[in-house]
Amino acid sequence: MLECVLIDLNVDKNTNINELIENHMPFIIKSISDVTGRYVSCENDEELSVGLLGFHEAIERYDNEKGHFMSFAKLVISSRIKNYLKGENKHQHSSFEELVDKGLEIKDEYLEQKEDNSILVEEINRLKSEISSFGFTLEDLVNEAPKQQATRKNAIMLSEEISKEEEFLSFMYLKKRLPIKRIVLKFSVTEKVIKRSKKFIISVVIIIDKNLSALKNWIRK
Repeated sequence: MLECVLIDLNVDKNTNINELIENHMPFIIKSISDVTGRYVSCENDEELSVGLLGFHEAIERYDNEKGHFMSFAKLVISSRIKNYLKGENKHQHSSFEELVDKGLEIKDEYLEQKEDNSILVEEINRLKSEISSFGFTLEDLVNEAPKQQATRKNAIMLSEEISKEEEFLSFMYLKKRLPIKRIVLKFSVTEKVIKRSKKFIISVVIIIDKNLSALKNWIRK
């Protein structure tokens, strides 16, 4: 089977699978991007891992009756990426519901309009990646999000002020925590107020600083 693939690709029969994958990385990345509609990073995109597995699967499953290998591989990669994205969307919608249950207000139109929802899901994936570097997950954020509207409003207002202070932002990204004592002095709030909403505040600061526009609209101010 591998021999058929190698002949179809017009490469040496002694080429191993890893070399085959490496030689066709641009093809794999483009196949993924055609489905996701965005640039694929080689460093940390989970979609790339899924695409690589799809390409490897195509090599294992290919025979001459399936037509040109590259066309077959593209179909397999696309199928695997679509299945992956469906799973992510399902997880995200579950997270949306949990956030609503926790009291966060969500604009329904973002869940109803496919295009906007796609942007929202992409931004939430980016937020998940950002907050993971701070040592917590979206589920942690859901569990610890302020439940009272007034508390949420105050936390968002404080986050907006923090996001305007370059010194605070630099500290937060470098140390992976809030400069609580400096915030207390600067904005005349208590440590207790910050600590009980710190994960929520960090998340909102990231949303504002990274200009995640769909998420900024998603959380009503």
